[in-house]
Order: sequence, then C-alpha cells, then structure tokens
Amino acid sequence: MRLPRVLGAAAIGPVVLASLVFATAGVQEHRVRPYLYANLYLPSGKLVEQTSLGYRELAADLVWFQAVQYFGGYAKNQHSLAYFNGLIDIVTDLDPHFQFPYVFGAVVMSQDMGDFPRGVEVLKKGMRANPEAWEFPFEIGFLYYITRGDADSAARYFHLASRMPGGGDRARRFAAFVYSRGGHAETSIRMWEELAASSEQPYMKEMARRYIEQIRRTGRIGKEENDG
Repeated sequence: MRLPRVLGAAAIGPVVLASLVFATAGVQEHRVRPYLYANLYLPSGKLVEQTSLGYRELAADLVWFQAVQYFGGYAKNQHSLAYFNGLIDIVTDLDPHFQFPYVFGAVVMSQDMGDFPRGVEVLKKGMRANPEAWEFPFEIGFLYYITRGDADSAARYFHLASRMPGGGDRARRFAAFVYSRGGHAETSIRMWEELAASSEQPYMKEMARRYIEQIRRTGRIGKEENDG
C-alpha cells in the first residue's frame, strides 16, 4: 500500500523533489524530440539516494512518476526511450520492494525497445530483491512466450511461479495457454487479455490494449511504430 507515501509527499515532497531536480538536471544532450526531460542527466541510484534526504521510498515514488510521464511521451511519439532504462534502475535501486516498476520496465524494454535480455535481467533483479514474490518468475515466463515464443522456458518459469504462495492458479492457467493449440499470435492475444483483466494498473491495461491491437494488425509486436 503506497497511499501513506503519497500523503507524505504532500508534506515533504517539495524539499525532496528539489533535491531530485538538482541531482537529475544536467547538461548531457541527446537527440530526441522536444520534451521536458530532453536534457536530463541520469545519476546513479546511490547519488539520488544521497540527495533524497533519507526519504528513499518517497524519492522512488517521485522518480517513478517521472518514468511514467516519460513513457507517456514516448507513446505519443514525442521522443525516444533513451532514458527509460536509467529511470527504472533508479526507482528499483531506491526501493527494491516496489514491484510494479520491475514488471512495467521489463515489458517496455523487451517489447518497445526490443531488448529482451535487458527485460529479463530487470525481472531477475526483482527476484533477488523479493525472493518470495511469485510475480517475477511469472512475468519472466510471460516474456519468454510473448517475445521469443519459447514455450519450454515459459512453462519452466510459470511452473516455478505456481509453486510459490499466491501464484498457483493463475500461473497454471498461463502454462495451459502456452501449450494450447492456437497459433502464436492467437495465444499471445489471449495472454495479454488475461493480464489486462487481472491487472489493477492502468498503465499495464493500456499497454496490453496497444499490443493486442498491434498483434491483430501485424501479427507481431515490434518497436518500429513508436520509434522517435
């Protein structure tokens, strides 16, 4: 539950935000379309932690908000995703137990950026920080099937997730999807629909909608449509 942290932001957010702006306002330029963070310089999570005045989780929330805005600009074809990896690294370094940035970040990296290994790496980072969370092996299995069509690897991770508290029924259901007789595109759509229906995050629901539309139109998910 992150509501107390949001309430805390109302009281001390301006001070921490000022520190974060100081830490991330930089001179490194990249050729992206005009955007608020076009000249953003991304420091390490450790440096941001040092400038967060001890409010690591609040700082993570603020950087996460920045990452969501940044992805939103990309989705509107305003700029590239040049800084996305760095923003996700900072959020997960500041708050290793904030699970959704790992998942959202991994999906964007593997699907929109075409970097499947990096997406899996982010999820494995989440597994190391949250060894009891079934969501991470589940999402790795999801990426293996959606991105690579690798049913064996996907099933292995779904099986791992099904043996962890909370993951049983859903992980087994997705494993059944993997082994269904439908074509890869058909099964991918079913998996995205299931994920959208079960997710409480509007970002993931919207992402699933976009990918389903793209699969129906082209038969695959690619990054070329939104390259900026």
